[in-house]
Amino acid sequence: MPEKICPICGRSSKDIAFIGNLCKDCFIKQKGLVNISNEIDYTYCTLCGSYKYMGQWFAGLGSLEETLINYLKIVITEKMKPVDPIKDVYVKSIEFLDRLTLNKLRIRVLFESNYNGFLLQEAKILNVRLNKTICPVCSSIKTQRGYNAILQIRGYPNRMNENILKEIKDETIRLANKLYGEIIKIEEIKKQGLDLYIKDQETAKGIAFKFKENYLGKLIETYKLIGINRDGSRKARLYISLRILNLRPKDIFNFKGEDYLCISKTQDGFLAESLKSREKTIISAENLWKYGFKIDNKKAI
Repeated sequence: MPEKICPICGRSSKDIAFIGNLCKDCFIKQKGLVNISNEIDYTYCTLCGSYKYMGQWFAGLGSLEETLINYLKIVITEKMKPVDPIKDVYVKSIEFLDRLTLNKLRIRVLFESNYNGFLLQEAKILNVRLNKTICPVCSSIKTQRGYNAILQIRGYPNRMNENILKEIKDETIRLANKLYGEIIKIEEIKKQGLDLYIKDQETAKGIAFKFKENYLGKLIETYKLIGINRDGSRKARLYISLRILNLRPKDIFNFKGEDYLCISKTQDGFLAESLKSREKTIISAENLWKYGFKIDNKKAI
């Protein structure tokens, strides 16, 4: 291949890689790696940290900075156009520089590409406009509108065991992230249980059934008239009362006049040992609901 001389810096192709008629350094200085607008908009909810992307709302990450970096990588990758003949460019890093105004900040984006076996890098300074707003979910919470069902989860026969409450709360948070926008509000009721405010009634029934199966619960559904639809039909809110059996291994409970030690949960009940006869038996959840029981962990085993 004949020797090339860079018309800008005078270096030879024997000493440095070339892109077209320019050495790679002068190519980056003159043309760059990518073309991209120097202004990027970021619309986010000031209450929950969720952000708007392509007309939809998505849950934020651990912090505003972490969420913003994740968003910028996605948007910049979509908007950037590699400079010919460069084909593949990716975002190597994003660094926050300073805040220009209350709602605008500067970032340094490092672009990187591998062209014909050699590494190319270009840093660009971009501005990010911060558009603060309230997402539809948080707006529904503030106005107490937007939910059509309330799932009330409580323990039976007394206040919910702390471990069970934590399990259910953790699972509820996981569901809220998975079904973003469906669970509008999670409210803990003085360690007695949870109230879930849910957008869709069928979704509420599905969540209630899941917890009922997992915790051998009992469901009661009622409806309350809250208004009239435009077509004249009645608009009702669904209230689901879910009571879960508040039994854990090592609990002592009284069932039909006899004291038992709870050993473990089975598919449809609990394996228990009679404190009187020391016989082990499975007491079904159906019978526990039918005849009732009392927990008394003060008794000696």
